Amino acid sequence: METTRTLESMERMNIIITGGAGFIGSNLVDALVKTPNKIIIVDRKITPKSIFWQHSLQKKVEFVQIDIRDKKKVFDIFKIYKPSYVTHLAAQTIVTTAFDKPMETFETNILGSINIFEACRVIGGVKRIVFASSDKAYGKTKKTYTEDSPLAGDHPYDVSKSSADLIAQTYYKTYNLPIVIARFGNVYGEGDLHFDRIIPGLCKAIVNKNTFAIRSDGQYIRDYVYVKDVVDGYLFLLTHKGDIEGQAYNFSSQDTLSVLEVIEKAQAILGVKIPYKILNVARNEIPYQHLDNQKVKSLGWKNEYSLEKTLPGVLNWYSKIL
Repeated sequence: METTRTLESMERMNIIITGGAGFIGSNLVDALVKTPNKIIIVDRKITPKSIFWQHSLQKKVEFVQIDIRDKKKVFDIFKIYKPSYVTHLAAQTIVTTAFDKPMETFETNILGSINIFEACRVIGGVKRIVFASSDKAYGKTKKTYTEDSPLAGDHPYDVSKSSADLIAQTYYKTYNLPIVIARFGNVYGEGDLHFDRIIPGLCKAIVNKNTFAIRSDGQYIRDYVYVKDVVDGYLFLLTHKGDIEGQAYNFSSQDTLSVLEVIEKAQAILGVKIPYKILNVARNEIPYQHLDNQKVKSLGWKNEYSLEKTLPGVLNWYSKIL
């Protein structure tokens, strides 16, 4: 990736990745360890079978096991390592968990983010912070999201991302903190161990020869973005030399599909029959989500992957770990 080469050419620096042992974080760290920079991971745990665990990334980085809700420990880490760049991915990311544990979700996604931004502000020296927001921050609509669409979540997870996104903007506008905001659609790929998500659940059903249970009515529409495109997106924002601080950028793909369309497409790509059952028990889900990503494309970024290219390899990964 061109963005990885950019980091390779930079003078050695400290980069903190919060949530770096998670699904997206592990894939991002896997790219960053190929550069000469010192990578510091802030996370609560390393999950067995994760990319972080499989690739022994803990041997290639500084791993700091803390909860971002602990302000003192967050500040201590930033004082010790004095990062030049920060990518803030740490969050409670599962929608169903957020529904069942709203306080924990708000504390982690909102207060935890404030702790990260405050540490950057008070300790100083950070050249750029990339904050992982979400398409869920926009809330419910039947229209395609642009970066100017209102942030109007109403579910606990959605509200937590709307709030943290607005707080990130506040830190830029009020304190000139060099924050850039990334809003991605549904991310899939190797390393995602949350099987209540569509692609992992689909692959698990295929591997185990089970009926795939659809929590929704099968009509919910999402952008499906491959994790390597996501990694490239974060690195693109981290290294872009233009004046992008204080801006939000949508990232999506050509795969804007309903759940039933994903199943139909997977059957065609993989050459398998996937039996499924519609449970229609999803609570307060957003029926339609599609991100307009022309803004980031105008800077030179574009996605390289599609379900056709990636799904066979993704299924192969799940076949090995299940």
